[in-house]
Amino acid sequence: MSKRSRRRARGNATPAASRQLDHPTPPASEQARPPTPPERLLLDQIAAGELDPHLIAIADAIYARQELLETITSAKALAMLNVGDRVRFNHHTRPQYLRGVEGVVTELDQHTATVCIHQPLGRFRSPEIRSCSPLLLERLPPAA
Repeated sequence: MSKRSRRRARGNATPAASRQLDHPTPPASEQARPPTPPERLLLDQIAAGELDPHLIAIADAIYARQELLETITSAKALAMLNVGDRVRFNHHTRPQYLRGVEGVVTELDQHTATVCIHQPLGRFRSPEIRSCSPLLLERLPPAA
């Protein structure tokens, strides 16, 4: 056996050499990239026009989901209110002159609250504002 063949045999026997032969490092362009999130794939397909025949159905599904989330949020907010609670109209309230106005919850139904603001204001001829979304009201601490 020649010297050269003996060196090769010993070289393959070392753990470092076998690791190099078994697991070559791929070039930088072929290295594993993190998987693309599914929402990015969907957005890319929509942008590329691949889902054009389904856009109406996708838009309807998105609208239905947003409505459901708003209904759930509204139900949670309504569950936090009680008749007699002091409340303030928040920054989402329209008309804007009601923003920051304080009142008392006088009635609750399945979806809305009635708030007494103690004096007529703007287009509201009576001090009671009916059909207030609970999302427009922030609960205040009880008066001391």
